[in-house]
Amino acid sequence: MCSIIDESPVAIGNGKVGTETQLSTPFRGVLDVRFEPGQTLTVKGIVGEKARQFSVNLHSRTADFSGSDVPLRVAARVDRAKIGLNSMVNKVWGKEQRKGHSLKPGQPIDLRIRAHDKEFQIIIDGKEFKRYAYQSPLQSITHLSIDGDLAIQQIHWGGKVYPVPYETGLPHGFPIGKCLKMSGTPSLRKGGRFEVNLLRKNGHIALHLNARFDEKAVVRNSLEANEWGNEEREGKMPFERGHCFDLVIANEANHFGIFVNEQHFANFVHRSKPEDIFGLLIQGDIELTGLEME
Repeated sequence: MCSIIDESPVAIGNGKVGTETQLSTPFRGVLDVRFEPGQTLTVKGIVGEKARQFSVNLHSRTADFSGSDVPLRVAARVDRAKIGLNSMVNKVWGKEQRKGHSLKPGQPIDLRIRAHDKEFQIIIDGKEFKRYAYQSPLQSITHLSIDGDLAIQQIHWGGKVYPVPYETGLPHGFPIGKCLKMSGTPSLRKGGRFEVNLLRKNGHIALHLNARFDEKAVVRNSLEANEWGNEEREGKMPFERGHCFDLVIANEANHFGIFVNEQHFANFVHRSKPEDIFGLLIQGDIELTGLEME
């Protein structure tokens, strides 16, 4: 049982907390918008060198364990190589659901909690770990707490249910210096493909990024005057079927910088005016879970 912390909780909107400096535990946060299906809470950090356990908890009304409901508790028992899922409703803890999972002290962890219509999906280091049915209403979640032996590097909350194909305009364009950030999970379908297209006003494509699992390649190209240019396909396939990823496309002065899971993947030299981008189209064998401009 964690002790009650009197410190004021940190407000967490749809965005990130702690991208430049580590956040310490115990951590207490308040969500300024209620949890809804399609949203994902991401916690990235480093497991302590002498870690025994840490937990990520979603609360109703207060970020403590004084009696308010705890719709979800993810308890990582590093010393036992197990992770337990549980909830407290009306001051009574349920039966913990445990599953083996090896967490190495001193190593990074990417923990994601995605809300669906009837259950949470727990994702660890890009791979689904377990699903946990709601024991109390999703909309009752108002607070977050993190305790134990975890050095928090980033907390991110956002997303929604996106239909695929997904096409949207970019009202303010895609100016140089901005980054397009996308999260998703490629389908398990063998030989699947998905693509991300940056659209110009005239309907042409400034950047076509096509992940082809059947070819084990990520093809980059552009469409100008209704003709495709020369393909670029250097680099190993950075995506895995069934594993979630973070993709960042940075609009630089001379090129698009492409990053996958915080690692540089490729550059694509501009073949048209970089400021002439006003739309985005994502389609193919993918579940889109997050999208934002920064």
